Amino acid sequence: MGRRMSHSVKRAKSKNEQFRMAVPPDIRHLVGKIEWTASLGTTDPVAAAARRGELIALYKNEVLRLRGQLAKKPVEDALALLDRGFERLAGIRGSMDKAIAEQLTLLASTVIDSWLPADQLGQPQDWGGMTIWEAPGDPEPVPSIDTEPEREIFRVRAALLEGTGRTDGILYRRLAALLLERRVFKPIQFAVSYMTSIEPKLKLNRDDVHEAVAAAYLERLAGHRFNSWPANAEAAVEAILSIPGAAARAHVAMPSSQTVATGLWALPLSKGLEVWIKARAPSVSAVTEATRSVSRFITLVGDMTLADITRPHVTEFRDLIADMPPRSTPAKLAAAGVTLRAAIEAYRDVRQAWKDSGGKDAEPEQLAPGTVKKDVGALSQILSVIVEESGTGVNVAEGILIHGYSKKKSRQKKPRLSLTSAMMQKLFDSPLFTGCAGRTPAKRHRAGRYIFQDELYWAFLFGVMSGPRLREIGQIALSDVHSSDMRRTYGDEYEGHCTFVHITGTGAGQSTKTESSERFVVIHDRLIELGFDDYVARRRAAGKTTLFDFNGRSAASFVKTLSNRLNRYIDEAVTDDDRYVFHSMRHEFTDRAELSEIPARVANSIKGHATVGVADSYGSVSILAQYEALKKLKVNFIDWERLLRARVRTH
Repeated sequence: MGRRMSHSVKRAKSKNEQFRMAVPPDIRHLVGKIEWTASLGTTDPVAAAARRGELIALYKNEVLRLRGQLAKKPVEDALALLDRGFERLAGIRGSMDKAIAEQLTLLASTVIDSWLPADQLGQPQDWGGMTIWEAPGDPEPVPSIDTEPEREIFRVRAALLEGTGRTDGILYRRLAALLLERRVFKPIQFAVSYMTSIEPKLKLNRDDVHEAVAAAYLERLAGHRFNSWPANAEAAVEAILSIPGAAARAHVAMPSSQTVATGLWALPLSKGLEVWIKARAPSVSAVTEATRSVSRFITLVGDMTLADITRPHVTEFRDLIADMPPRSTPAKLAAAGVTLRAAIEAYRDVRQAWKDSGGKDAEPEQLAPGTVKKDVGALSQILSVIVEESGTGVNVAEGILIHGYSKKKSRQKKPRLSLTSAMMQKLFDSPLFTGCAGRTPAKRHRAGRYIFQDELYWAFLFGVMSGPRLREIGQIALSDVHSSDMRRTYGDEYEGHCTFVHITGTGAGQSTKTESSERFVVIHDRLIELGFDDYVARRRAAGKTTLFDFNGRSAASFVKTLSNRLNRYIDEAVTDDDRYVFHSMRHEFTDRAELSEIPARVANSIKGHATVGVADSYGSVSILAQYEALKKLKVNFIDWERLLRARVRTH
């Protein structure tokens, strides 16, 4: 029987249990033991369980850290071997200047040859007495100089400046810098692999190793200072050293930069993110999305100085994200020893193979255009703040076209559609509201005698009565639920109490999408009849602080799980058409509110939608206005008497 990952045992000489967790075999040589052990330090089973959870989390993080360390070692070893390879090559050629010049010529030859027709590739080349056959494999030009007239200018300049024995490398060094700036690694594999013939121990069989070595190789070539050039040689020919067509597309970083960014534009993108957060004070979810976007940009393109980011950088980032394999996480990629860029290139091959096959099998998944728009939009928001704060510069990420994105449902690949009245009737006639077989997901949509008034039950009812966003439902605290005495608040013509929720997004773990999302939401009288006030009272009496149980999870994690449960229930009980999800109820509420002749301003306030006109943005909709408007809301498709009769079976 295999060793269990973690457990606790009783020890004969101690009243406290001992925690034990097996060290995974692949990191035991780093830990120096096969098992982690620790006393739980208590006889209280609840406290012991909590301590056990802390230790499990601690050692799982240690496993990730050590595995990350292992994953980095091949890269670190390869970079050291590359340095040794350059030193060896310098010894063979007589100087580092000659070694670097030779490699620059090899690199330039690789790029220039890629511009030739495919049938002219694959010719033998001599490098230091060694005959090398260039593989004719990929006829695609190396991304560098894009048009034939610009390529011809580069060839002429190379003929004038390179191969003279006096200034070799003076132009090609700029080409290396351009390739490094664009992170063109895979297409120059032929040139990079030459170094393995100099240092045989250097292996490029892992994607992350190849990318790191290629980057270091280009950095070494672009950053080398030639002592053998005549004094002021570079300054004398500076006017013809620029790469044709590259100035408009990318800033090529050279060892001695002529232009130095100042102020906010001199900050790296990671610091620009901090400036945006401070200036805009965005919601927690917006910060999370922007941080993810910046992290992806840095991984794929680099933590560039804001002034150096160009529109081609942003469009390249857009295209890479659009082709990113779904559900790719940094942890998964690190564990596999694959870089994000390599994973994207591999997935592009998968999608191309599917297209070449004529689409016989299921189409490989792609990220939704809306996700790509969020990543590019985050960059645009950051740069917009920098432009505003500095009073200079241009937001190069503004107005970037996102392929496939459209607000028009007819142009969306998987539009979210409003639930029809027949679907709404089917939903509220289903076992969740009239009697189900049990609490488990498999039993909730089967007829039986049980009613469970939990987050699933109330979420659907909130959806039909106010069309809120799901994360607003999931994060409600009991302290957000209030009651108003209608007569004392609004006059003698009103009776009874009005229950409402104050959504602020300011509590622990809470957030709202926009400022208009912060609002009061009146609970419809029908929900009060079904026992909402009683449900809240029971939760308070039990010492609970939130409307629903998170079971130790964060609000965000709870909402994600709840979303999956709600959508699965719709699939089982209503329709398996994936265009209909819980969010469809928000669209349905909008349509029904208009049909019920509820003023648009009131309806938008109830569901937390952004206002339409300037006049609508002044003042908030009162609780009384909502209370009166909701009386007109059409909900005849629900058999309320049936739901009330079923309520007595609540568990």
